Amino acid sequence: MKNQNKVLSITPVRIDFGGGATDVEPFSSEHGGYTINSTINRFIKSTLSIRNDKKIKILWNNSNISKIFDLNNIFKKKNNISDLIEAVIYYIKSKKGMNIEVDIEPPNRSGLGSSASLCTSLIAGIFKLNNKSIDKDIIAEIAYHVEQDVLKNLGGRQDQYASVYGGFNCMTFLGENNVKIEKLKITKSFRRLIEKNLILYFTTEPHISGDMVKMQIDSYIKKREESTLFLNRLKQIALEMRDALISEDFEKFGELLTMDMMVKSKFNPYLLTNYMKLLHNLVKNNGGIGGRVSGAGGGGCMIWLIEPNTKEEIINLLNKQKGRIINYKFINKGLDISSI
Repeated sequence: MKNQNKVLSITPVRIDFGGGATDVEPFSSEHGGYTINSTINRFIKSTLSIRNDKKIKILWNNSNISKIFDLNNIFKKKNNISDLIEAVIYYIKSKKGMNIEVDIEPPNRSGLGSSASLCTSLIAGIFKLNNKSIDKDIIAEIAYHVEQDVLKNLGGRQDQYASVYGGFNCMTFLGENNVKIEKLKITKSFRRLIEKNLILYFTTEPHISGDMVKMQIDSYIKKREESTLFLNRLKQIALEMRDALISEDFEKFGELLTMDMMVKSKFNPYLLTNYMKLLHNLVKNNGGIGGRVSGAGGGGCMIWLIEPNTKEEIINLLNKQKGRIINYKFINKGLDISSI
C-alpha cells in the first residue's frame, strides 16, 4: 500500500522561443503579452514527507548537504527571506514539518525557468501532502507570487505555466492571472526535425533573471512609448513563429529566433554578454540559421537552429568553448505528482 504521507512531485523546465518579456507586468496588463515555449526532459523532482515536529529538513541533489528550518522562525521573518523553499512555505503558510528532498537536473541559473519549476513542484507536493486539490492555474499563480512578492525576483508568468502544463504552448497574457494556454499543433515529424537540429547550449555564465527583468521594467516605465514599440514587435515575432511552426517553415522559424533576440537586445542592451555574442557569431558563420538567448539573458543558455548537414561541425566548435551542450527531448507532460 502506498504511503499517503510521502509524495513525489516532478516538473519540467522549458525552452522559450519567442515573446519573452511581453508576459511581464505592467506591459501584459496594459497591452497583452504573447509567448511560445516548450518543455523539455530536464526535471525538478521534489520528494516530500511529513515530520512529527515543526522542522523543515531539505536535502539537495541526493547529497549529504542538508539544511533545517524551523517553521516558527520562517513565519517571523516577513520581508527577510531569500531561500526559495523557505519562501514557498512562508507564502502558503504550511503548518506541518516536512522532509524535502530536491533533485535539480538543469544547471543553476541557466535561463530555463528552473526556479519557477522548483516552486510549482514544491507547492503541488505540499498541497498533495495536505490533501488539497491540484489546480494547475492556482499552482502556477502561487509560484509566480512567491517569486514576485516574497523573493522580489521579478519576472513574467510563462515559466510557471509552462512547468505545470507541459508541451509546446502559445500563451496569451491578458493581465494579472488572466492567462490563456493554447497547445501548439505541430506534426511529430516537424517536431523531431526541430529537436534534432536545435542546439541547447549552457554558456556557464550564470544570470540572475530578476535583475534583468527589473532593468526591463524600469526601462518600460521610463521610456514607455519606445519600449511599447519593442515589446509589441516581440509579440508580432512570436505570432509569426507560431505560423512558421504550423506551416513547417524550418528556415523562417530559425530566422525569427534571431529576430527576437535582436529586437530584445535593443530594448535591453545587457541581454548579451561579449562571450554570448562570440558564440552566436561562431554558430551563424558555420551553418546556423538563427538563435537566441533562453530566458532573461545576461548569461544562462542559448539556442540555435542549424542546417542539418552542419551539426557535427558546429558541435565540435562549441565543444572547444567553455560552455557545454545540453542534450534534451521535447516533452508533452507538465506537472506529474503521485503518492509513493
